[in-house]
Amino acid sequence: MAIMAMDTVKKTKLTTICAATLFSQWACAGNWQFQPSLLIEETYTDNVELTLSNEISSLVSQTGIEINTAYESQYLQFNLISKSVYALYSHDHELDDDYHTLASDFNLKLGRQGLSLIGSANIDNRARNGARNSLADIVSADTTRVESYSGGLAYDMANSDFHVNSSITYNLTESEDNIGNQNGYSASVSTKNGNSARLLFWDVHSTYQERKNNNQTSRAYSGEVKLGLITDWKINPFLRYYDEDNKGSLNRGQSTESNSYGAGIRWQVSPRLQIDFSYNKPIGSALDTDGNEQKEYFDTKINWQPSTRTTFSASLSQRFYGDSYGLSISHQNKRLSNSISYQETVQSFTRNNYNLIPLGAFYCPRGDSSDLNNCFAIDNSNINIENFELMNLIDYELIEDNFYSLNKDLSWNSSLSLSRTTFSISLSSLNRENLETNIEDQRASAGFTASRKVSGRSSLNFNASYNDNRFQINTETERQDRYRNISIGYQKSLNSNLHFNFGLAHINRSSNAQEFNYEEGRLTFKITKDF
Repeated sequence: MAIMAMDTVKKTKLTTICAATLFSQWACAGNWQFQPSLLIEETYTDNVELTLSNEISSLVSQTGIEINTAYESQYLQFNLISKSVYALYSHDHELDDDYHTLASDFNLKLGRQGLSLIGSANIDNRARNGARNSLADIVSADTTRVESYSGGLAYDMANSDFHVNSSITYNLTESEDNIGNQNGYSASVSTKNGNSARLLFWDVHSTYQERKNNNQTSRAYSGEVKLGLITDWKINPFLRYYDEDNKGSLNRGQSTESNSYGAGIRWQVSPRLQIDFSYNKPIGSALDTDGNEQKEYFDTKINWQPSTRTTFSASLSQRFYGDSYGLSISHQNKRLSNSISYQETVQSFTRNNYNLIPLGAFYCPRGDSSDLNNCFAIDNSNINIENFELMNLIDYELIEDNFYSLNKDLSWNSSLSLSRTTFSISLSSLNRENLETNIEDQRASAGFTASRKVSGRSSLNFNASYNDNRFQINTETERQDRYRNISIGYQKSLNSNLHFNFGLAHINRSSNAQEFNYEEGRLTFKITKDF
């Protein structure tokens, strides 16, 4: 009841803020959309506790409401999607609980000069421990609620003389298990010359973020300045200055600083193709993460827009950890869309840090260590050792991420839309390196989706996904988990307001730690009533 009361208070505050914002702009004409829905979902699972043996089945019943609303006028843009359900578990009613999700944002223009008030709120239910079950959801009852709020000011201006995009916000993140909590400020400034520039050009990007968690603090700053001359030729010389540092109590004496200056040229191959190339020299005596002196390097950036539907940008540079890369590709036409991105970021206070927990040595039934209740301590003399095998069991515990980590994130999404069928492919890879211990974790995934309209009001859907998670790579305790998920669904709309969904799913997880292997089958039936 306390949790529900707290949720009610937060929702009331959010509703009050949203209402005040809307009424302040009531005199301005705008488009208003409001779509509430009532939903009932029944899911049968044959292995709700995700064990290799002694599986327990359960019927998980979810009943709730969903609100989808948006408002857009000359000065205000507001979006909100909210969902609240109450779940009941037939095998254990002590797990019964309510779940909430929320995605909301607004942008309120304060006059006509580019200044605006911005804010966002997000609530979702994430896996309680991604090392134990990265696919955890409401059905498995192994999630924790994470709430994120932000609010501040933004200033955006674009004309023939210059372009400016800037913002400053206060950010707050709270989780149900108090892991990954943080609060602090973030600011960003980006500016460049407009088309009317005839003598000088500039390109400036700068970000600053300060975050706190209990008594720990992280301060991350990065900035790049390019100032050059515009010539009558396609070759324009410029000066470059780059500065990056990650400070605060999380630094612990580690080298996380990059500071350099250089000179280069901008080759304006065509109005749509631009190449920047510069030679840079480090400033000061900062060392890289391997303890070596930072050396001179080349910085290269390419920006290309071959058509209005296609953009391409790539970069090659050097930061305190060595070579640094960036990539962004997007393409879209009537039927096909593609997007590819690769970025490298330094993060802290995430929910991706794990601590190795030795559980000890146990005698477990041969071929099955999935249930520790069936295992015995090595000093137990009341078992037949011939039927058991000695195993050293370990676990990964989610802990506070009070370290800087280097995250290399690659994603590729592609979609093909035909007259009655749509195909989608998604690929992603995230490599995370703890900059204090240099231990790496990696998550990779691949997904395929096909949707086919079989009539004007019904469709068939097929989904297949593969996830490969590796923890503490190249150590004695490295663990690899593979998830395979296949599902098929049928959707039927009796009318524009009443929808039925039926689905079958099979999930298989294999791990080199036998106690984490399992298979699960699900049968789902869902009714949605729009109002």
